[in-house]
Amino acid sequence: MGVRVRVILVVLSLLAIAALAVPLALSLADRRSAALAAERGRQLAALADAAAMPNVPLDRLVDRYHDLYGEGVLVVDANGQPLAARGLTTADPEAATAVDHALVDAPASHWAPIMPWNRQHRLDTAGIRRDGELVGAVLIAVDTSTAARDIGIGWLWVTAGCLALLVLAALVGRGLTRWVLRPLNGLERAVAEMTEGVSGPPADVAGPPELRHFTSAFNTMAQVVRASLDRQRRLIADASHQLRNPLAAVRLRADNLEDYVSEEGRPTYGSMSAELDRLENLLQQLVRLARAEEVSGSRRVGLSTTAEESTELADVIDERLAFWQPVADRQDQRLTHCDPRPGLAVQLARHDVEQLLDVAIDNALRYAGPATTVTVSATPADQAVDLTVSDDGVGLSEDDLARATTRFWRGSDDRSGTGLGLAIAAEIAAGHGGTLTVDKAGEGGLRVCFGLPVAGSRA
Repeated sequence: MGVRVRVILVVLSLLAIAALAVPLALSLADRRSAALAAERGRQLAALADAAAMPNVPLDRLVDRYHDLYGEGVLVVDANGQPLAARGLTTADPEAATAVDHALVDAPASHWAPIMPWNRQHRLDTAGIRRDGELVGAVLIAVDTSTAARDIGIGWLWVTAGCLALLVLAALVGRGLTRWVLRPLNGLERAVAEMTEGVSGPPADVAGPPELRHFTSAFNTMAQVVRASLDRQRRLIADASHQLRNPLAAVRLRADNLEDYVSEEGRPTYGSMSAELDRLENLLQQLVRLARAEEVSGSRRVGLSTTAEESTELADVIDERLAFWQPVADRQDQRLTHCDPRPGLAVQLARHDVEQLLDVAIDNALRYAGPATTVTVSATPADQAVDLTVSDDGVGLSEDDLARATTRFWRGSDDRSGTGLGLAIAAEIAAGHGGTLTVDKAGEGGLRVCFGLPVAGSRA
């Protein structure tokens, strides 16, 4: 939080400084440009007045001006013929155009502000009048490089001042945020300790009344969360008991009616039995999902600890593959185990690992299609183990992959599943600090990967 507050203060300071610095820099450019224009205007008027007098040595005046300022000068008569020149000639198209404008008494163009990157000469003209009649023109090529350099130096000083103010604002903001957020940092440490599994209230934090009220509210919230989780546990137990018993009674009565059903009623009886099977499976999956959500929810609020039991994967993988082998044989499917590192273990109870494997293998055998291969592998990763179940079946589209772990989502051709298997697996993995990803397998089918904490870690 302190970094964000300091960043905001620095950004606001930068905007405020820029709002002052930009007009100041432009004002410096305007003032220096106006000073150069006024100075050259006076020199131009003096040259025009001298050229209007008879028998004045124009060449000497032009040479003196050129030697003094290093700028080109051109004096022409009313017909545009040069009377004296140094560094400028009517052969230059820009000079010829400027002379033509001056001889027709066109108004002089306004000087645009000079910028530090401007290094070109600027043409300025004045008419020569004798007894009110325009008898010629004077043209000078004003060198703006010196003015541009002065403006650049001024801008550098402005920039240096802005940087100094910005550093000062950053230091002041850092001191203020440290002073204001010091009590919050203490509370943050207490909350971090709580999320490691300590369910008691955070340590006392000294600070203003607002922070003391916040700590009290946090303690109250933690108590409410614990009470809510306790109610959820009771609801799961009650739902499991209250729903399973009536459903078992309905199943028993339906089985007893089988001998009394006529041939005409067999299709209806079979459909009813299938729906009962589906209802029993759905109830079982819902209970599993609720229990998995209870564990993952407790972990998210810091009320659960890391599992004490660890499981060696090679043994449990071989056992689950042997369990599912008859199902694979019926569809001419092949189950393989690829374990390059024996002894690899995860920080999960054995029954949790079994449930994760059952969900993934069941999905693979059910949807990969006949004559396909399902591969189970376990590979070490960074502080974790990737437990992967992949197949070379038809796979899923990109849209379906994004929805694969959504509750109750089933493929368009799925009529028997509940749509809860991967959702349950995701909650089980999350409850132990793991992850679940579903993507395309290298073989072309579906890849389900569980990122599980390695045995001995405190994930």
